[in-house]
Amino acid sequence: MINDKNQSGFHLLSDNTDAFVARFALATMAEKTLDIQYYIMHDDASGQYLGYAILSAADRGVHVRILVDDINLSGRDNSLKMLSQHKNIEIRVFNPLSNRDWFRNLELITNLNRAGRRMHNKLFVADSNSAIVGGRNIGDEYFDARQNLNFVDLDLLTVGPIVDDITKSFNDYWESHWATTIESLNKTAVVKKQLYNIRRRLKDKWRRAKNTRYFQSLRQSDLTKKIINKQIPFIWANARLFYDLPEKLCDSATKKTIHFGPEVMSYFDLVKNELLIASPYFVPGSSGTDWLNNKHKQGVNIEVLTNSLAATDVIAVHAGYKKYRHQLVKAGIHISELKLTAKKFREKTNVFMKGISNSSLHAKYMVIDQQYVFIGSANIDPRSNNLNTEIGIMVDSRELAGLTKNLFNKTASLENSYQLQIDPSSNKLNWITKERNDELYFSTEPNAGLLRRLGVFILGLFPIEDLL
Repeated sequence: MINDKNQSGFHLLSDNTDAFVARFALATMAEKTLDIQYYIMHDDASGQYLGYAILSAADRGVHVRILVDDINLSGRDNSLKMLSQHKNIEIRVFNPLSNRDWFRNLELITNLNRAGRRMHNKLFVADSNSAIVGGRNIGDEYFDARQNLNFVDLDLLTVGPIVDDITKSFNDYWESHWATTIESLNKTAVVKKQLYNIRRRLKDKWRRAKNTRYFQSLRQSDLTKKIINKQIPFIWANARLFYDLPEKLCDSATKKTIHFGPEVMSYFDLVKNELLIASPYFVPGSSGTDWLNNKHKQGVNIEVLTNSLAATDVIAVHAGYKKYRHQLVKAGIHISELKLTAKKFREKTNVFMKGISNSSLHAKYMVIDQQYVFIGSANIDPRSNNLNTEIGIMVDSRELAGLTKNLFNKTASLENSYQLQIDPSSNKLNWITKERNDELYFSTEPNAGLLRRLGVFILGLFPIEDLL
């Protein structure tokens, strides 16, 4: 029951299979509109399954708008233009590179000041009344569909008034001069028959996929049953949406009205007892380190969850994080690093997969005083703060905070992570974990090969922190 017309409903999507099911369900049940905005949309199995649902929605009259950042679109202009030939599908590319071929790689170097600024927002909105906001992009690694590595991530499925704000944020980006139609970027002639071929290919792939082990896990997911029975357990609470305006990508964008960072920091500045931070790319910088240390001195218990060197997918970021790690732990900040072999939070979704894939943290969330929960696309690093646009929701709910804290504690447990401590005799870091109920201690980065450690050392010599 909704007790207040201003409250919105929220459901945590911590399970990767449920996260796919939720997006597929929104596309399947949409009646009027689908607004889809992502930093990455892979053309892999998951991307094609969702593509089938999105194209099917357009076929039944749903107006589809897709806005995707250009950074990972190399070689896909033709297929996107073919899709945009559908009378109900519009596709725009955010901050497109001038070069649409191999030379785009050179442009990333020669024009880094513009090309390095990206739209990192992630949202999926159906009929302007249901939405998903969080850390996941569209791709196999976000939905437990890869064999070698899958991300540990978190989204919010939401309904209610907050969705109006989410739709407005999409429109701000859609109408921005940074968003360019795919037709303007690609001059290759396409015909409607090519759209027919895409539809047939996606339909054939869908038919073949329905009998796979992965799709058995989708059918048996908890969220699938809840959607069928119309029993999704929403938590109703007051909430506020924060998002950077597209103008943040301009060099001179320093106004607080453009960056959401100064606004959302007002919540964190008021923390009194406990702050939990999950950020896969954690580079707090000198000012962030000072802020954390000062809060700890004021009696705030601060716990940080990030990736270990073995688990991270971006070792350059680990090089930046490494500079502050020892100082933070010595000051009393609790830091846990996710293990490559962490798997407990994916017991259900892996049951139909061959073997067990490795893990990497990708969730970005914070819990303040067991009362406020912030979930979105932003990492704690200079890139999210200065170069990327981001989005996130602050929810005022002890119930949601409790569920999110339980998720944090499970992920940061000794079974799934390494907890960092200072060895008093050597003043060096130790990594502590549990394997088969035995506590293990490491004096160097655990399970990270020589090449990884060497790469971090070399990258740490370069002044690249502002780009991380």
